[in-house]
Amino acid sequence: MRNITWEELEAWVRKENGARPKKALTRATELNKDLDVTGDDAVDFMQHFFDAFSIDHGDYSFDRYFVAEGFSPVELILLLVSKKKRASYDRPPVTLGMLYQAALDGRWDCTRLESLLHP
Repeated sequence: MRNITWEELEAWVRKENGARPKKALTRATELNKDLDVTGDDAVDFMQHFFDAFSIDHGDYSFDRYFVAEGFSPVELILLLVSKKKRASYDRPPVTLGMLYQAALDGRWDCTRLESLLHP
């Protein structure tokens, strides 16, 4: 385990994301839902995270956690009428707790990190 504090991670997230000082950030805070880190912003955020904390990408895959930007009109209609299509957009969230654990471990391990979602 590496010696990184929660406060260091929180300060980095606030700087990288521009989160207001009064916004509560917890281990359950989700990048997508709570901090609006999506699409191309998510690509940049995660790459900066891996670089800033010297984390091995391990089995991390953008597509596992985030949906790429851009919609076609046909796809939008399919989302409205197809339960299967909507389900294809479901992704496990990336939480600050997952980022913190990856920073401590020095490696992204999907199984280990996603187990934090359901303790």
